[in-house]
Amino acid sequence: MQLRKKFFIGIALTGIAIVIAIGVQRQSKLLRGEELAGLYCSACHLEPDPETLPKRSWAAALGYMGYFLGIENTQYLDDEPVFVQANVRSRQEFLQNENSFPTAPILDDVDWEALRHYYIENSPENALPQFNKPPLQWELSRFRSLGSSYRPPLPVTTMVYIREDTNEIYIGDSEQNSLTVLDQDGRIRVLPRRFRPEITPVDIEFINGTAHVASIGDLLAEEPSDTRLGSISTIELVDQSIADATATMTLDNLYRVADMEIADLNGDGLTDFVVAGFGAIGGRVSWFESQGDASYEEHVLLDLPGAVKVETHDFNNDDQLDIMVLVSDAREGLHLFINQGNNQFAAQQIFETGPGYGHSFFELQDFDGDGAMDVLVVNGDNVDSDPYNTLKNYHGLRIYLNRGDARFEEAYFYPLYGAFIAKSADFDNDGDLDIAAISFYPDFSSDQREAFTYLENQGGLEFAAYTNEDVMRGRWMTMDVGDVDGDNDVDVVLGGSYLRVGMLAYPEIYDELSQRGPAVLILKNTLN
Repeated sequence: MQLRKKFFIGIALTGIAIVIAIGVQRQSKLLRGEELAGLYCSACHLEPDPETLPKRSWAAALGYMGYFLGIENTQYLDDEPVFVQANVRSRQEFLQNENSFPTAPILDDVDWEALRHYYIENSPENALPQFNKPPLQWELSRFRSLGSSYRPPLPVTTMVYIREDTNEIYIGDSEQNSLTVLDQDGRIRVLPRRFRPEITPVDIEFINGTAHVASIGDLLAEEPSDTRLGSISTIELVDQSIADATATMTLDNLYRVADMEIADLNGDGLTDFVVAGFGAIGGRVSWFESQGDASYEEHVLLDLPGAVKVETHDFNNDDQLDIMVLVSDAREGLHLFINQGNNQFAAQQIFETGPGYGHSFFELQDFDGDGAMDVLVVNGDNVDSDPYNTLKNYHGLRIYLNRGDARFEEAYFYPLYGAFIAKSADFDNDGDLDIAAISFYPDFSSDQREAFTYLENQGGLEFAAYTNEDVMRGRWMTMDVGDVDGDNDVDVVLGGSYLRVGMLAYPEIYDELSQRGPAVLILKNTLN
């Protein structure tokens, strides 16, 4: 009897020892994975918190990361949907096309498994919900929707611009390589124009009788970065119109252009260009100094890819224009380049975030009326996250108040899944700034996806949120605000783009949007 008792005690102790050993092994694996994350993930960007993505999204996202580490084996994705596997494999092709795929694995199989285990084990089962979001009111009395007769076969609207002095709307389409002009009521005034050299418009600025057009060149990054198909062309208007105008090349051989700014940066009376060359694996932010003979000298400000927006402003009141830059790739963040004179700029980082924030836009405005320029920052680009269009509770728009000496403090956050662009204006004419915002990656699984939001300022950086079902009809990539009809209030124009990116998990919704979604939707302010 005593022997049997000892036997069972021995078995129990052995079992306990095995459980402890397994627990120690698991803990050791997690610790090793955490160590590897600090070593390898932080080499390219801030080390991401496992809670930023749910488990299934980490599976795909780590597939992307594995390619950067030279790991080709993705058998761990065999149980994932076919569209997920195809999406991950496309990233391998992309890196190979860029000659950026390592010739040999940087991690062995054991360490790679430990790294993956760390993120998946510590991540939530489902995406974390939004928090502190004000109630969304499903009525939009501030605006009246107005459609347009303009709709190409598959709209890929990459630019809308309200030209207030002529009450016109300029539409850039990077699938059609065209510029189209609409009147204030959405009727076509100038049929789609295709220029030579070819354009893929993402920005336009008018100076006297000239329009400068920034072209991304390669919208979907299908060519290697060094192909550099981005450009800026100049259109000499005829009777203030592009109808009979011709274009000439001003700057070419640029990384994929996301934005441009035109300014005289060195006070010589000549027009310079600041270019956000998003690129892909390669990219940079540069300013191009006019030499006065139609040539330009490039000055590199930031030799990193991913810049999405640039703005000029004299932040330190020294009568010289400084440059603010928003970066949305790898080391995401906001940068300020202080003009030192003599064509020199001193770099200062305002903030840096982890990957997955997807910064996409910013705007300079004085939100608190203290005379210093604050920053409205938008993040929600989901293209580099995963094929599920994972909802992120940290996507949205933020107001950073200027505290002086290049210090900016986050003072407001509105959660908005897939936020893409936000612009501010006094839409209700009550003396403070309201905000209009669009989402290119809303919650497509919802019957009430928040594709456009009007935030009405209630004072003290508190905003009431409004939308309606009519604005759900489109997938909005771009937007502009301004007085399109000359009635002294601020209107909104939305530009629809019907790419599959971000919608692989929602093929039926994509088909409906691409077949029926408008290329343009005008929101006329009902104030006047």
